[in-house]
Order: sequence, then structure tokens, then C-alpha cells
Amino acid sequence: MVAKAAIKNFEEISTDLEKLKSVEFFIDELNRIYQFKVWGNTLTSMFVLVREDSEIVDRIGVGEVYEMKYYSFDESRPVKNLNTKIKYFDKIDQGRFKGHYLTGLAVVQ
Repeated sequence: MVAKAAIKNFEEISTDLEKLKSVEFFIDELNRIYQFKVWGNTLTSMFVLVREDSEIVDRIGVGEVYEMKYYSFDESRPVKNLNTKIKYFDKIDQGRFKGHYLTGLAVVQ
């Protein structure tokens, strides 16, 4: 019974995350909320881009978990508050996103 509920919850989250527009989270040390466009839009491959001169660069790290608010393109869908882990935080030195950090996100169940 517990497994069925967990699977149903996972499927609902997965469906909602397929249509994401943005994510926001609060950084305690800065007393600010940051909002980012979501790229990838799946539970296994989702990331945001953080500018290299952003105040949060020195305040977030791989493995840290934050409560994040996920917003959908479909405004009729409710905002989802989900614990999210930083999977990777890699500086991009060339190409279209030069000057940013590729920041991987993973929803923690």
C-alpha cells in the first residue's frame, strides 16, 4: 500500500515537472529569494543557469538541499514546494552560456 502511494506521488510530480517554467528558492544568508528559468524539465535531467557574478555562487554547493517552489507554464496548476538537491555546479567557460554555472537539480523524495 505504501509503495503504491509513493509511485502515485512520483508520477504526479513527474507529470507536473514536465511543464515547468521556473523555480525559486530562498537563500538564508542573503535573506533573498532567487528565481530561475528551468531547463530540461524532467526529474532526472533538470538544471538552471546561475550567472558567475551572482551573490549565490559562493553560498550554494553540491549536495545541499533546498525547499524550492516550482512554477508551471500552465498557471492553473498549483505551485509545487519540493525539497531539491544541488546535483552539480559547473562553470561554463565557452559557448552560448559562457559566464554561467550549470546547476543540476534533483527532487528529493
